Amino acid sequence: MNETDCLAGGTHDVGTENYLQQELNKLIQNDVSTWKFLQEGSLDGVWYWDLENVDNEWMSPEFWRTFGVDPDTMRHDPAEWQHLIFPDDLAVALKNFEAHCADPDHPYDQVVRYLHADGSTVWIRCRGLAIRDKTGKPIRMLGAHTNITAVKKSEENAKAGWRAAEAANAELRSFAYSVSHDMKAPANTLSLLLSEFEHHIDGRIDADGQEMLDMCSQTVARMQTLIEYVLDYTRIIGMEPKFETVSVRDTVQSAVCSLKADIDARGAQIEIGPMPRIKAVREQMTILFQNLISNAIKFCPVERTPHIEIAQIGKAHRDTIEITVKDNGMGIPEQSKERIFKLFQRLHGHDEIKGTGIGLPMCQHIALNHQGEITLTSTPGKGSAFSLLLPKSMIA
Repeated sequence: MNETDCLAGGTHDVGTENYLQQELNKLIQNDVSTWKFLQEGSLDGVWYWDLENVDNEWMSPEFWRTFGVDPDTMRHDPAEWQHLIFPDDLAVALKNFEAHCADPDHPYDQVVRYLHADGSTVWIRCRGLAIRDKTGKPIRMLGAHTNITAVKKSEENAKAGWRAAEAANAELRSFAYSVSHDMKAPANTLSLLLSEFEHHIDGRIDADGQEMLDMCSQTVARMQTLIEYVLDYTRIIGMEPKFETVSVRDTVQSAVCSLKADIDARGAQIEIGPMPRIKAVREQMTILFQNLISNAIKFCPVERTPHIEIAQIGKAHRDTIEITVKDNGMGIPEQSKERIFKLFQRLHGHDEIKGTGIGLPMCQHIALNHQGEITLTSTPGKGSAFSLLLPKSMIA
């Protein structure tokens, strides 16, 4: 059957019961699969087409009401609806129609657009089933419409909201980066001035004055650290990931090298097990493991030697790769497990344990950039295990 045949028109009486409607009623009564198809089709409109006499096509009243058209004014003729459907979508429907007639396993199932009587667009999921004779030749076509306009509008609104949110986030990232970058120079200058001042008054200040000076220096040092972390954070959340094949073991070893002073100071023992090669942003993976290892050392009681194990847990199971950083630190209470992944949230004061409250949220963002997440299991007083979960598709 060609496109010309499909577009051909015909004439039938308006408002009278059509022979195709009568035939369909009998078919529904006698053929369970036909009724099942109608149920699954959701019935925002039903049509039944005589493929042997292509000018004849019965459309249910709901078919026309979906487009704001009075059913009593329409003929049972395919030409009646073909001026309402968008031309590009009609071409897709005809192509699928021909493929379905030739091969029953090829679904006649597509989303098309129609013009409503009020000028708006109606989105329709149009599905069809060819009714065949004993030789397999298509002789009728049964179709069902599902109005998905509300779904499409919701998708469009969601996309618009996402674009607005992305624009706002981009502006916020730019602002945070700009402010942090501008604060970096005066913070460094202040640190230098305090150092010079301390050198200049060496021996000419009492204990109370020296204590206040030390507090100033420590405060400026925390400010410098915080600024550097904020700059790293804004770069990570604003970066378009550029993946390459990365050895996870290499990124862990790079992180260990950058933390050598902290590792030596505590005599930390670090075991690195077998690791996969993945598609990743090398710099981000190094930052992630650097933060997790640093925290494992930092949050280990002073009377205990830090022991950190980093390895892939088993083989990739289901659709997930799991790489875990396990420590013997102080652990994290159950009620605080979600809090530690929130920006600037800390469980300890600066006088207890140094930190910024940015490291773990940054790790979670890195995981998200790699289509994954970080989970935590922990036993207070015994240690924690942070697991990086990545989709199996990230294996290089």
